[in-house]
Amino acid sequence: MKLYEHPFSSAAFKVRAVVYELGLPVTLIPVDMMKGEHKTAEFLARNPNGKVPTLDDDGFLVWESNAILCYLAAKKPESGLLPADPRGMALVQQWLQWQATTFAPSVNEVMGETVYAKFMGRSKDEAKYAAGLEKVRRDVGVLEKTLAGREYLTGKLSLADFSIVSGLQLRSAMGVDLEAFPNVKAWVARMESRESVRKSLPPM
Repeated sequence: MKLYEHPFSSAAFKVRAVVYELGLPVTLIPVDMMKGEHKTAEFLARNPNGKVPTLDDDGFLVWESNAILCYLAAKKPESGLLPADPRGMALVQQWLQWQATTFAPSVNEVMGETVYAKFMGRSKDEAKYAAGLEKVRRDVGVLEKTLAGREYLTGKLSLADFSIVSGLQLRSAMGVDLEAFPNVKAWVARMESRESVRKSLPPM
């Protein structure tokens, strides 16, 4: 399997972490997005959206990071990262969809005015940054309530944890403080203590 990715992509980060957690043989292929490699005809043939990550498993192409996570976990069902029982699966899918539709857009607003702004050499739009930060804090508040009295989002370690913690990997650069969210802070520390997550963190 080949994973086309970028070291600073939070979507690629979560896939790398699950690859390492499962011990799967995957070759990482960096895509230089600053040079526009994700918009070349060759790359668009793999992913018509021109985004990373994209997985190529002997010609079988999968894009959208959460779909890639499910595909990888299905290769090792014994891991339990994607439960087989209806309720367990529904809970994990619920959080994967929440990550994609709610948390990721909030994080991207903040990333756009911090990390991405620096990459592109432009100044921060303070109004957009403040609006995005408010949404991130709203979402982290949801996680804070959910994690009360439990180690992981669905009770047991699952794809949900890897997917959602990816949004907080660059929290310092984003200016996101977790001191007011002790349950989330402890959960992030728990996740980042895992070798699979540590190996996946971008070179900062």
